[in-house]
Amino acid sequence: MEKYGKDKTDEIVTVKIFTQSNQTLTYAFSLSTSVDSLKSYLHQVLNVDKSKIILKHKDEVLEDDQSLKQLGATSLGTFELYLQAEGIKLTKCSFYLPVVDVITVKVKGKTIIVEIENCTRVKPWLGGYRDLSSGKVYHNANAQTDFKPKIYANIVQADRPCQTAIDKAINHVMMDTGVQTGNASDGIRCVSPKAYQRDSMWLHEEKVVQNVIIIQRAFRRVLKHRKRVQAEQKQRPATIKSSVSQLELKQQHYNTLYAMISKWLKKERRSIKDIAADKSTRKTAQMNLLKKEIKFLMEVEKQRLELKYELTKHDDITFLNKTSKPKIFKNKNGKLLTVDTVGNQKARELKDIYLKITSQLLLSKADNRLHSLDDLYNLVCGSKYKYKRDFMDVIEMEKDLIKIQAEAVSLKSIRSRIEQLFRHFIRQPEVNPEVDSYYRPTEKRILNVYTCIRCKRNLAATDFSLESRVNRTNVCANCEWAEKVGHKHIDMAPYRKILKTLRHDELQMAAYHSECFIMQPTEIYRLVTIIWEEKSAISETSQLNVLKLVRWRKEQHWSPWNCVLLTRDEAKVHLEIEDSLEDYYDVKFISWVNNKHFTAKLQFANLVQVVKNRSKKKSIGLTKNWQVVADNFSIRI
Repeated sequence: MEKYGKDKTDEIVTVKIFTQSNQTLTYAFSLSTSVDSLKSYLHQVLNVDKSKIILKHKDEVLEDDQSLKQLGATSLGTFELYLQAEGIKLTKCSFYLPVVDVITVKVKGKTIIVEIENCTRVKPWLGGYRDLSSGKVYHNANAQTDFKPKIYANIVQADRPCQTAIDKAINHVMMDTGVQTGNASDGIRCVSPKAYQRDSMWLHEEKVVQNVIIIQRAFRRVLKHRKRVQAEQKQRPATIKSSVSQLELKQQHYNTLYAMISKWLKKERRSIKDIAADKSTRKTAQMNLLKKEIKFLMEVEKQRLELKYELTKHDDITFLNKTSKPKIFKNKNGKLLTVDTVGNQKARELKDIYLKITSQLLLSKADNRLHSLDDLYNLVCGSKYKYKRDFMDVIEMEKDLIKIQAEAVSLKSIRSRIEQLFRHFIRQPEVNPEVDSYYRPTEKRILNVYTCIRCKRNLAATDFSLESRVNRTNVCANCEWAEKVGHKHIDMAPYRKILKTLRHDELQMAAYHSECFIMQPTEIYRLVTIIWEEKSAISETSQLNVLKLVRWRKEQHWSPWNCVLLTRDEAKVHLEIEDSLEDYYDVKFISWVNNKHFTAKLQFANLVQVVKNRSKKKSIGLTKNWQVVADNFSIRI
């Protein structure tokens, strides 16, 4: 509320205005306040025409140009005025009329004006009681602090109508003997005491012992179930743990770890450069930093190799489970028949020996390990494996080392060699006849072989990374991984997320021939970093977690030359454009985006050629017989 004529540097006076309805309006004004300002204040508070307001002091009508100081008001004092209004009765104010008292308080030589406001509010119902002898009703009073009632469903629960509930008698009918219930009208229940009962009689009549036995049985059954579950959890095979780790720890997570180590290393090197010390101190700090980096990298690489071993082991178990599974087919009557062939039995024998060889429990016990090696030796001896002689020599070597009680460290390398040979052994058709049934009929086991220019190994085409920019297979995937870890340290997780979101959006639009399904995360990385410079085209936001690739022209399929990098909110607004883009964007901005698209065509030239070849194949018409089939089934080509 505005305070008329009030100034921090002016002297203050308390003005009490008495109305015709015996109401008092108190407020603080400065001594220089005029009568006209008082009428303006009353016009705002009382909502009364200013021309009809008359102020009197000692039965004298006041003029508008008179000030409170001229009328005899003193500083920090009280001044009384009377209010009259022609033709209006102020029995009720037009709206809320505050009743304010103003007092002056002196604190440490300073004079402070305090306004006391008594606001009208609904009286809360706080309960009470009635004196039975005198019949008087007493209500509980509340403190001066305003009560804050709880509001539920637009109802103040502190009010009396909300807290005073209507008592209703509830009649609980009991069918037991010796229990009486009253009528529903009076709500009174009369209970009669039972006859005295001894403990022996109580145990016999109430069947306490029988009920205790039932509870004990149920409790013991629950304990037994819990023990059985705990034992099963301890005896779970290692394959389940490896499958869990396969889902939780993937290769891309290690890329993220290496990228984090790279960022930490750059930060530490900057801090070493900022050290105000001599050259020898800086060299010592750099040497300690290099040791820490080597320690971190060795620890991450150790865990990665352990994960790789567990995944390989899990793949072997899956392969043996599928090859040892009996064949199931239906007969003429529709019944399922199960046939266990000789190949399934051989695969089951290989599976049992593999679990014994790779089990950690048997590795610690020498006798069990020797029995497992004897079974493996007899199996290899009776086969036509081309590396049979080498395999048998390695088994004999481990048996000799176990007999002389060699340490586990000495046996680690030879045991890994045995597992590697056995992994190759179980996948040979002359050893496991069900190998051919494991692979799909369309899957070629004899692939094209290429030579890696770095590691000089002859590898299959599936061991090389396939991208749109690659014309031929030069560097294998393993060498590329070593290059990324040793030099680049690129975290591909944000770009995988962008590609996943892009593919999901294209599937929602039923664009199954979009180029995003051909592209790989590394290509999305080049598109975002080289073409769009990792910034939004509109707001230039560089946070990868909020950026996404969308179509530039909505009616065309997504491609690197028909896309734009925007934030989620910007992409939502961009995709809602129905008219021409020239009506919404500036000409310079559209030409800038077109230049980006031209650069993308140069970067992904091979992908452009693939799209052209695919469009040419679509233009080739169907033969006569296939056209008849398409017409019968209403297939549009």
